[in-house]
Order: sequence, then structure tokens, then C-alpha cells
Amino acid sequence: MSKLPKLKVKTLIGRMSEDVRDFEQAKYLPFCQHVQIFVEGQLINSYEELVQLAAQDSYKAKESLEVVVTSAIGGG
Repeated sequence: MSKLPKLKVKTLIGRMSEDVRDFEQAKYLPFCQHVQIFVEGQLINSYEELVQLAAQDSYKAKESLEVVVTSAIGGG
């Protein structure tokens, strides 16, 4: 795979934060049922899905991808 984009991660859980990470650090994002991770507006459920998204032609040339980490909202 060619050069992977950086990730601009905005965390909206607990202590809100915003930082830039190397793509490989996405392995450590909290992929679990209580957390939702959106990349470029698309819900991503695993690191593998993120790799697939980044490999798409529309994202290959981007220098960075926007990532939002938030809590999953349950209800009924």
C-alpha cells in the first residue's frame, strides 16, 4: 500500500481531545460496542474496515482523514 494518510482524531468521550496520529496508531482506537468511530463521516467497526476505506481511490491521495470517536447512544 502506498503512503498512508495521517488521522485527525477528535475524541468526544470523557476528556474531549483533538490530535493528529499516524495511520498505524489506528490499531489502538477503541473498537467496541460502546464506542462509535466515524472516518470521513462513515461508521467504521474495525481497523480492517479503516484500511479498506483508506485504500479507496477517493481517499488515497488525501494527506489526512477526519476521525470522530464518540460513545454509542443506546435507547429504546
